[in-house]
Amino acid sequence: MSFDSLLGIDVGFSQSRPTTGIAWSLAGAVDAAKTYTDWERRKQKIPPATTFSVIAIDGPLTPPGAPDDLARLCERLFIRGAFQTRCKPGLSHHGYGRLLRKAAAETAAQVAHLAAAAPVGPSVIPGAAIIEAFPNAFLGVLIADERFALSKAAKRKKFDWLYDHALESGVFAELLKFIGWNDERVLERVTDERDHERRAAWICLLTAACAAAGKAEAVGDEAGGWIWLPPAELWADWARRALAESRAAQTCSRPLARAAR
Repeated sequence: MSFDSLLGIDVGFSQSRPTTGIAWSLAGAVDAAKTYTDWERRKQKIPPATTFSVIAIDGPLTPPGAPDDLARLCERLFIRGAFQTRCKPGLSHHGYGRLLRKAAAETAAQVAHLAAAAPVGPSVIPGAAIIEAFPNAFLGVLIADERFALSKAAKRKKFDWLYDHALESGVFAELLKFIGWNDERVLERVTDERDHERRAAWICLLTAACAAAGKAEAVGDEAGGWIWLPPAELWADWARRALAESRAAQTCSRPLARAAR
């Protein structure tokens, strides 16, 4: 399995601050950077490559032509039960969420020419191996139930709280071993990172790696798109139960999809 051409992007959409995080694995190098939202400055931080085999973007990605007010199944599944207080997404069909949905679509359009043409599984971006990452849930489902009882993070600091607890519990090393990415530099960089945006970009990169290895769990449907998460085998018991309960509670008849193994 090759992990040598992967890209992860934490969208961010501040017009005045460098809130875009970018992480990559390419030509034997792994690195991360921070930049702005416009393509002119973003492309300066992305290393030149013919194609990336998978690009993972932290932002809601919907199919072409999907209405702005579409309530996405993949988001509804993670806003109830235990997920609600641990790693729920913002809903992208109203308010702030619509802005993020627009920013994610713009980011996907910016990098579509850098993505391999063959999708790695369920996809909403035609002709491009671009998938949706959600770092909070990616980390949350890997963290044991008892850790959530230790303390509660403020809403704005939730992601870094999850990241720190993932570090403390050793889930990154376990994940890399499970998917077969045996590169100590990746674990070192993820462990040493302290910047919020670059941390998010590293999780996007790990999302791309899980997809490239064919071991990701993709949750959603064709109408609203999919959120890509770590291998189901590594999920904490509480997260497995919570997703099963959330699925059972849905009255929507649209099918869920999982990434092909």
